[in-house]
Amino acid sequence: MKSLRDIKHKLKNPVVTLGTFDGVHLGHQAIMRFLKNRAKIIDGVTVVITYHPHPLEILYNKHFPYLLTEKQTKEQLLKEIGIDYVLWLDFDKNLSQKTPLSFIEEYFVQKLQAKEIIAGYDWHFGKCQQGDFNLLKKCETVYHYKAHLVNEVIVDGRPVSSTLIRNYLLEGNITYANKLLGHKYCLLGKIVSGEKIGRIIGFPTVNIQQKEKRKLIPKSGVYLTNINISGQKFWGTTYIGRKPTFSDNPNKLFIETHILNFDDNLNLQGNIQLYFYQKLRDEYKFPNIELLKKQITKDVEKVNRIIVEYEY
Repeated sequence: MKSLRDIKHKLKNPVVTLGTFDGVHLGHQAIMRFLKNRAKIIDGVTVVITYHPHPLEILYNKHFPYLLTEKQTKEQLLKEIGIDYVLWLDFDKNLSQKTPLSFIEEYFVQKLQAKEIIAGYDWHFGKCQQGDFNLLKKCETVYHYKAHLVNEVIVDGRPVSSTLIRNYLLEGNITYANKLLGHKYCLLGKIVSGEKIGRIIGFPTVNIQQKEKRKLIPKSGVYLTNINISGQKFWGTTYIGRKPTFSDNPNKLFIETHILNFDDNLNLQGNIQLYFYQKLRDEYKFPNIELLKKQITKDVEKVNRIIVEYEY
């Protein structure tokens, strides 16, 4: 997959879709499959137009953590699906004020010369979100493209959406969030120095700082995770929380992973990817360290039983 910034050559029969695609969830994947199918039929290439930062940040001044996919993760997921090109738009006030018609003319027609345009069921674009599929359809004969609508994906009676997935993550329901995503929820971070408490109590941890401040962190608790560090993959238990048993700073959030069967002689450093598989338990405040150690032992034993299902 290639990134488009300044388009210097004509693409072959571009089939284009536009959206934030945060999460690249099952609904988004249905759009991508349709996109690829149409490109195959007309012997063309697939193009995804998407935004950074998320429009929520600019339109509604929302700075709380909400992103399901960092820019790098979104691009990787689109690449794995088989998209040919991605065009990143810097979403700012100027872009938010562009009328739907001027957006169609500038991006779909002039820059990409789209042969077909694919839209999702709740798709809106342009100033004040005034543009929709009906407008796109009306402009077909004027701009000589074909427009197609992809219906929503329904899971357990509800349309799959990024908002619904965010709610499940905030509840700590990783299992259902993953079901709607169609892949494991992933957090990108870097390994940083910690307080060495885990090492002292017999369960050393890798301390993680998320790379993207906008990234949505699941509800506090302990999770089964698969860890990728520079191509090395491990199973582990990841703790998210405020360390109420130890910490005097209730406002600081910690993300720490205890790697199973870890060789303590390995000096792990650099970037890390955490893939969340399921929640093991909520966060507790323990009256003493011994009870905490007993609970962590139980957590590790539980994980060792669970991962057999994923490895065989």
